Amino acid sequence: MDRADVELNELEDFLRRLLGDSIVSRLLSSSNLTRIQFETLVIHFLLDESAGRGVQYSLKGLLRASRNARGRRPRLARGVTKGAFRRVLEQACRNVVKSIYTLILLGYVGLLDTPNLAPYIELSSLISSYRERLRLDYGESSPHLKKLEEQLIQLVEEYAKPFMVAGNF
Repeated sequence: MDRADVELNELEDFLRRLLGDSIVSRLLSSSNLTRIQFETLVIHFLLDESAGRGVQYSLKGLLRASRNARGRRPRLARGVTKGAFRRVLEQACRNVVKSIYTLILLGYVGLLDTPNLAPYIELSSLISSYRERLRLDYGESSPHLKKLEEQLIQLVEEYAKPFMVAGNF
């Protein structure tokens, strides 16, 4: 197995852990991104960062899990075409850009201005700290980390509550 195969396997393992992370799953379920769009964004940016240059879409497509209509990964199938990868990447990027514009718009009209945004930024920092701690303790099922995870999810739900309309979520 050459170095490129080892790196691809490491990235696949990382993706599997990331997509299996309970906080990622909970945040993703209420985000503007589908699971496939999120996976595609992560592959696109992490692979380029890891390689230190732009990587071809055909290689990125190999990392993306191909699934049939029922959501199951076919046996012996690996990846998607570069065209499919690029289309999903464009959709994901469009959704991220719309989310950024939405936040700026809410800030502009005063619904989410700078002082009101501080708790969200602090929460983001807490989640990053949790992620780093999880990376250090990976493999250990710590009751402390599980409690912290639940507290983080409660904070996310609390901060989102003012924007929830009954029946929408």
